[in-house]
Amino acid sequence: MKTLSLLTHRHWQDFERVVILSPHLDDAALSCGGLLHTLRQRVSTLVVSVSSATARIAKADGSRPISSRKGHVSPHMRRREDIAAMHSVDTHFVHLGFADAIYRRSPLTGRLIYRNERERWVAPRVDDMAHVEELYLVLRRLCLDLGRILLISPMGIGHHVDHHITAQVALRMVNSNAGAELLFYEDFPYVADPGMGSGNQDDPPKALGRLQLKPAQRFVVPVDVDAKMNLLRHYASQVQPLFGDDDGMRARISQQLHDNQPSEFYWRALPLHPNPPKKESHVS
Repeated sequence: MKTLSLLTHRHWQDFERVVILSPHLDDAALSCGGLLHTLRQRVSTLVVSVSSATARIAKADGSRPISSRKGHVSPHMRRREDIAAMHSVDTHFVHLGFADAIYRRSPLTGRLIYRNERERWVAPRVDDMAHVEELYLVLRRLCLDLGRILLISPMGIGHHVDHHITAQVALRMVNSNAGAELLFYEDFPYVADPGMGSGNQDDPPKALGRLQLKPAQRFVVPVDVDAKMNLLRHYASQVQPLFGDDDGMRARISQQLHDNQPSEFYWRALPLHPNPPKKESHVS
């Protein structure tokens, strides 16, 4: 499949705004940092971070509430990191009050829907459908009354349930509104490391296939490695878990190449099974 330059194959002046959906408070910077640096010269951009809430969950015995689960940084710190990062690239942003998957409870039973770390890497569960519907309604109101927009969504590489839900909602939004165009970004660093996420080898065709889509066009954005690293350093709490150190970060960013240039990739997709045209009925 031929890879086209995203920067030259879009008439940016035709868009009222570019909206980038970020399942968590660093995903837009991780996956679209190169694009964010470029777009501030071209078009108004809004990053919408979905899972930004300060969650409070009870212990298993229902006693004293606790504010975090093992290995997770406080959302307050994560929000401060993201604010600094977005300011550094002159990007508009909004933090929505939805909880991360590991904090969401079933509206039917009150139990945690995803009970441990391993259960983040699954398809959305039935008990999570109320969250999906609420997210759709909030994003639809926030994004679709802005005129013509380019909506950029994760595609779900790595199987993270929050990424998959965000992609499902983005697809539904665009299908309900002719004024929006949809592109998918490759979820970084999952696309660069098959050992992350579910631990299974994953790629754009597989991720799009889970959305009942197939690749139609691939776009590239060149990345200034040092500029992207400076952006990601604002997420100090995440650098070590994701990359180990600066050298690990540089290596990961530099291994995604197009024509020997570190790059980010974006995809346009089509339905895997398009609806057949309706047969005309003839009344005799």
